[in-house]
Amino acid sequence: MREEKVFADLLYLIHNIIYGGDWKVFGIGEDNLEMLLKGFDEGSMVLILGHPGAGKTTFAAKILYRNCRSGGVKCVYVSLAEDRDKFLRYMGRFGIDLDTLERKGIFEFIHMPTFAGKDLVESVTSVLSAKIVSEGFRVAVVDSVTPLLNALTTDEARSYLHATLYNLVRSSQGLLILVADLPYGKETVDLRGLEFIADAVFVFKTRVERGLITRFMEVRKFRGRRIPIVEIPFTIAEDEGVKIILPPPLEEIPVLTEKPAMKSPCSELLWGPMPRGTYIGVVGKDAPVFYTTFKVLLDLALKSNAYLALLSFRMPSSEMKRLVHHIAQSLGQDIKSVEELIKFEQGVNPSIYSCYEVMGILRQVIDRDPDILLLHGTEMLYLYHPSRYIDRGLRDLALYARRKGTSIVEFVSGLFSKKQLARYSMIHLINLDEHSKVVHTVYRHVPIIVNGKIVGAEPRRIYEEELLKCIKQM
Repeated sequence: MREEKVFADLLYLIHNIIYGGDWKVFGIGEDNLEMLLKGFDEGSMVLILGHPGAGKTTFAAKILYRNCRSGGVKCVYVSLAEDRDKFLRYMGRFGIDLDTLERKGIFEFIHMPTFAGKDLVESVTSVLSAKIVSEGFRVAVVDSVTPLLNALTTDEARSYLHATLYNLVRSSQGLLILVADLPYGKETVDLRGLEFIADAVFVFKTRVERGLITRFMEVRKFRGRRIPIVEIPFTIAEDEGVKIILPPPLEEIPVLTEKPAMKSPCSELLWGPMPRGTYIGVVGKDAPVFYTTFKVLLDLALKSNAYLALLSFRMPSSEMKRLVHHIAQSLGQDIKSVEELIKFEQGVNPSIYSCYEVMGILRQVIDRDPDILLLHGTEMLYLYHPSRYIDRGLRDLALYARRKGTSIVEFVSGLFSKKQLARYSMIHLINLDEHSKVVHTVYRHVPIIVNGKIVGAEPRRIYEEELLKCIKQM
C-alpha cells in the first residue's frame, strides 16, 4: 500500500505539470476519479453533499490530504461539529495522516464554537479570510456549511456565497470545499442557490437493498469537464478511505503478453504460457475442482517466486491455511517458505456485503500487488446477489487486475454460463468422461501470440493421471 501511495503522489505531480504547471490544477484525492475528471481548476468552489455516514467528510479530508501532502500547499479544515482529536483519529484509520502534516506546519484544524445565527457566519468568514488572504492557505474545507445557510435567508445566502466566499477563493486561486448535510431518504435539499455557484457538486448517497448498504457518489456538476458516468459506486476502505469502483478504460489495459509469464512444468502441461494478468476460470461441473489444480498453482508460485493472495467465499482463512500447509507437505516443501509467499488470506461471507462492497474488497486485495489472486467459491456470490451484477463486477475486476499485472485463478463449482466468458482469459473445465475418469479441458477464450506463434487456438485435454504423474515427478 505504501508503494501505491508513492505512485499516486507521483502521478498527481505529473498530472499537474500536464494540465497546467505551477498548481493550476488541484488533485481530487482518489486516483480513479482523478483519471476521469482531471482535477479541480484553481479558484474552484466544491460542494460535497451527502447523507449521514455516506463518506462526505472522508472524501473532503482525502482531497485536502492529497494536495497538502503531495504539493506542500497549506491546508485548513474548519469544523463546526467534530473536535480535533476525534477527527484526526478517525481520518488516521483511512490512511489520512493529518497529524504529521500538522506537525510540519502545513495543516491546521479549527473547531469553531457554536454561535447563534449570523454570529456564526461572521466568525467563519473571519477565520477563512485570515487563513486564505493573510496566511496563504491554498485549500480550505468547511464542514458543515449547513448551519451557515440556515442562518441566512435565500437572498442573503446567495449574496454571501457569491460576493464573499466565491470571490475569496477566486482571488486567492485556491480551492474551497464546502460540506453540506442531506437528510436520509432525500435526494436534494434547499441549499440557498449554492449548487448554482459551485464549480463542482458531488452527492454522496446510501441505499439499503436486501438489508445491505451500498454507497454511491453522484457527480451532478463539474464545470469544464465532460462527465461520462454520473452515478459511481464506491466503498470506504481501511487505510484508503473513499475508493470508487469504476470500469477501467480499455485503452489502458496492456496486451496480455507484455509482462513476463510465470511457469512450471505442470502449469505448462495444464495451461501453457501464463502471462501476468491472465484470468483462469477453473470450473468443476461434475468432478472435484480444487485439490489437484491447487497443487499445480502452488507449485507454480514456488517455481516463479510469485506472491499469492487467497480469498474464499466458502471457507474461513484458517481452513485455507490448513489446506495450504497440507498441499505444501505433499509437495515436499517447507511450510515456512510457502507461507512467505502468501501476501494475504481472507474468508469473506458474501451474505453480509452488497455486491459493490464485495467488488471493493477484491480491488483492495489486488492493490496489495500479489502476483496471483486465488478466488475460491465464487458460486456463493451468485447465491446472494443478482448474476448480472456479479458477472459485470468480475469482468471489470479482470481488467483492473490485468492493468496491475495480477493473475487471477477462480475456482467455481457447478456453475458455468456464457456470461462468465467475458472475464476469463482461459476456461479450465473439470469433468468426468464416459469411463468416470477426471479430465481437464482448457480453452483459451482469446488465443495469444507468444514468440510469434499463436497459442490456444486448440483446446488442451489432460487426464488427472497425467497431472498427478507430473506433480509426483516434482
